[in-house]
Amino acid sequence: MRKCFTWFGIGMLCLPVVWADEWDEEGKELSSSCSGLFQNIAVAGKCAAFLFNSGKPVRFTIPRSVVPGGGTALGVTYIQPLDIHNWTDSNLTMDAGSSLREFWFADLGVSLFHPRSHAAWNTARDRPQIQIYAHARGLPLMPFYGIGANTSRSNITDFGERDIWTGASIFEPLKSWFATGGAVEYLMTQINGISSPTVSSIGAYYTEATAPGLTHQPGFVHYRVFAQPRREWKWTQFHSEVGYHFYQDTDTGHYSFRKFRADFMQKIYPESQSEATGGGKATRRQPRYDSVFYIFGRFTSEQTSSGNVVPFYMQETIGGSDIDNVATLRGFQDYRFRAPSLFVISTQWERRLPLPKAGPNPSNLRKIVGALGILAFYDTGEVADRARDLSFSNLRHSFGFGLTFWSGERVWFRAYLGLGSGEGGHPFFGVTDPGAQLLHP
Repeated sequence: MRKCFTWFGIGMLCLPVVWADEWDEEGKELSSSCSGLFQNIAVAGKCAAFLFNSGKPVRFTIPRSVVPGGGTALGVTYIQPLDIHNWTDSNLTMDAGSSLREFWFADLGVSLFHPRSHAAWNTARDRPQIQIYAHARGLPLMPFYGIGANTSRSNITDFGERDIWTGASIFEPLKSWFATGGAVEYLMTQINGISSPTVSSIGAYYTEATAPGLTHQPGFVHYRVFAQPRREWKWTQFHSEVGYHFYQDTDTGHYSFRKFRADFMQKIYPESQSEATGGGKATRRQPRYDSVFYIFGRFTSEQTSSGNVVPFYMQETIGGSDIDNVATLRGFQDYRFRAPSLFVISTQWERRLPLPKAGPNPSNLRKIVGALGILAFYDTGEVADRARDLSFSNLRHSFGFGLTFWSGERVWFRAYLGLGSGEGGHPFFGVTDPGAQLLHP
């Protein structure tokens, strides 16, 4: 796997040479954007924008977590536009990166955007999309607390995981308030113990009976269909996804299972501001997009036929953030509770701090203070072996507070402390988006 990752990275670095004109143009833009960086700190913003956002065909990936607990991964992204008739903005994307803790990722994808249907019944504003992709990641040290709602933090063990999945998906917007789609992909996972005297390896404490999938990891064909009810108004936005999944064990069939999952995200802008309109003295009330209240919910139920089991590494988790970097019970450790069924609701409020009044000589300190914001959240949820065992009387709870760092109307960095778990505070520092759990193709 390491060899594959190495050749993937070498290929990414060599590909731009094929498009020499684009490479030469990027060199000119780099010189223009970052010239004088060490003589003038004001150039840093322009240079960073080019390196991480506008550089073509190669740019640095925005530092991100491969998975929670894996450290911050740095890498590069290669984007090549595809000139296909009637498929404007289609592209080939490759990226790869690694953290100091040796958590790594490598992605390859082709995104094809088809013109939006102009039929009278189709009121969607976005376009149909087809994706063909391959992903790989290496996770050398992942925590496992056991399965179920009553696991103990003292029983933590660790395991290593490597994943490869490849497939194709389609996204079809039918109305401004409704979209649908599906995907077919092939998944391969390798689970291994940890050879270290300072780490409790999963194999020393758990068996196939207590951690299904520990001794054997077959390949899976994954079929997915989903619907996305959605709606946007001036003061609020609602996005949701309801999906049905079937995971087919291509070996013995013992690990085949079905999954139903429903997510929703409501964004509310509780404050308003007055904005000039029409170029005159007239004003209108508009939402403050730097004051946002989020409500997120998820329900998952994984089911099997008689005699089958759901592999532990494919069961969803709540606590801290899950493997997709979705925040849930933030007062608990990452991946704290794991089971085939779960229910969670999270609420969060974020507000950018007022910008200090400018003096005759605006300072850099004023700019820094103007980028700060605050947040507060409350989460509740639980896991269970079966959906019918979920109960409001067994919910776990957490709450917390923190700081946000804004650029424009977007939060780029969050730092907070989760409390209320009874297991100590759980800090978080990094880039995260409350809406990231609704993953569009």
